Amino acid sequence: MNAGRLVGIDLGGTAIKAGAISATGERLDRLEVQAEVSRGAEALLENLIECARQLGVTESLGLGVPGLVDREAGLVTQSPNLAPLAGFPLRDRLAKGLGLDPARVRIENDANVAALGEHWLGGAQGENLAFVITLGTGVGGGLIIDDKLFVGERGLAAEIGHTIVEPGGPLCGCGNHGCLETLASATATARRASELGLGGDLKQLSAEARQRPGAARDLLLEVGRDLGRGLAQVAVLLDLRCFLVGGGFGAACDVLKPGIEEGLLERCYGRTREDLRIRPASLGPDAGWIGAARLVRESD
Repeated sequence: MNAGRLVGIDLGGTAIKAGAISATGERLDRLEVQAEVSRGAEALLENLIECARQLGVTESLGLGVPGLVDREAGLVTQSPNLAPLAGFPLRDRLAKGLGLDPARVRIENDANVAALGEHWLGGAQGENLAFVITLGTGVGGGLIIDDKLFVGERGLAAEIGHTIVEPGGPLCGCGNHGCLETLASATATARRASELGLGGDLKQLSAEARQRPGAARDLLLEVGRDLGRGLAQVAVLLDLRCFLVGGGFGAACDVLKPGIEEGLLERCYGRTREDLRIRPASLGPDAGWIGAARLVRESD
């Protein structure tokens, strides 16, 4: 294996972010293109192959995708935001298109690879126990336990976006009502803002919330509370104290944080504000592809 160049791809519902990084953590190349989900699985595959080729993939590739992953079969079994990929033989088709050994193509949930990236080179470095939440088209979660990515018995651990925060709430793409994803994702926040007549531009909304009290700040406080209420379920079970907020909407961590603290403390037993370490993920939009690049190295 070319240990000097690791290639990773982060496939989102809107964009594909990809890059190459050295085994020592030096970022070598980066690119971003539209995912074009509406064109179907074959078009997505073509885009992924082209990205990997541009980055000079040689012997291995890591890929992060939103949804449930069958690691043994190398495919996505369910993805509310990437429905065309459900059941598609993604690993094998990628390997064939790139001339790689299928064993050298690793597929993992996107929030898990973000957590892996943050633990390797980002805000979770040195944390023995940490939870990374990603706010984007949906809401994902990645869990670090004993300095390792924890995915559970069947790889379904940390799917916090599909825990129920508001029973009977908005319909989620997974078929349930009131999932955290329907309340605190970037998509959900834009919807909530539009319903209040605030528009759907989250950068503008966040800037306004920073500048002055008012409707924008109130909304992001409530979104933060919902996020904290969801995180409380994990905190109570695992005695978690360290939370990193990432994903595209993670840039609003500073204005979400007061609400997150309130939601956590509202539903957490035995916690004080001083117990909590809530901070922004430090790798920004690069966390996913960096963690994906790390995947194959982790399995060697």
